[in-house]
Amino acid sequence: MPTGQADAPKPKKLTGLQQRFVEAYARIWKGAPAAVLAGYAEGSAKQTARNLLQLEHIQAAIVEEAARLGMTVDEATVRMSEWGRVTVDDLMTLGEEEYTTYVDKPFREVVEEFYENIVFEQELAIRQEILFTDKKEQKRFRNKQQELHLKRLLEYERLKMELEKEPNKVRQVPGPKAVREVVRLDLVKVYKHKAGHLIKKVKETRYGLEIETHDAKDATDKILKLHGAYAPEKHDVTTNGKDLPGSNIMMPDNGRD
Repeated sequence: MPTGQADAPKPKKLTGLQQRFVEAYARIWKGAPAAVLAGYAEGSAKQTARNLLQLEHIQAAIVEEAARLGMTVDEATVRMSEWGRVTVDDLMTLGEEEYTTYVDKPFREVVEEFYENIVFEQELAIRQEILFTDKKEQKRFRNKQQELHLKRLLEYERLKMELEKEPNKVRQVPGPKAVREVVRLDLVKVYKHKAGHLIKKVKETRYGLEIETHDAKDATDKILKLHGAYAPEKHDVTTNGKDLPGSNIMMPDNGRD
């Protein structure tokens, strides 16, 4: 029996490409990659994704697919909000570490100390050799120490030649220990803040710990779009700004020059 009210419009059916785009986007939440995964042309994937995301039935399908995957729109919003607010400052600890300083030392002193070390090692080897009771072991030890002693003497001669060429030369050598401030990722704080999902990558480098969090700017941008903070984007989905075929109109000149 007629009620006088118009029947609700039936939801538009997705094409095969659109369905694959919805499924991909609900998993990775990135337009262009989702379009490529769905089978759209890679060269225009970014524009294609923008066009698709403007369609209400596509948006509704994404919401439905995200819920089916176990994350509602509200949950996704909370997660992106956390990414948008994250700062590694809350997860770091300021501490101290001991390190070795380096100082300039006259090269002449370096050479003199090297020679003193040669004399020390030679005297030590003589004392140690006496401790061997087995003659064969004693001989092997003596031969090894003589070989080491020769290498030290050769290095000493090289250092003396350097000194003869540059009498005023200096060399950096290890100095006294010192203490400096360092900042470290505090895994206890990560655990207490339940913030493990906020960290995208942790990598040990030669310069220290490299920490990468999820892109706060990107997450904030998505939240603002979700709440309609931006004016709607306008996209030309017909000719991409080009003239329609046959739209160039030639006016007759009526005999004018």
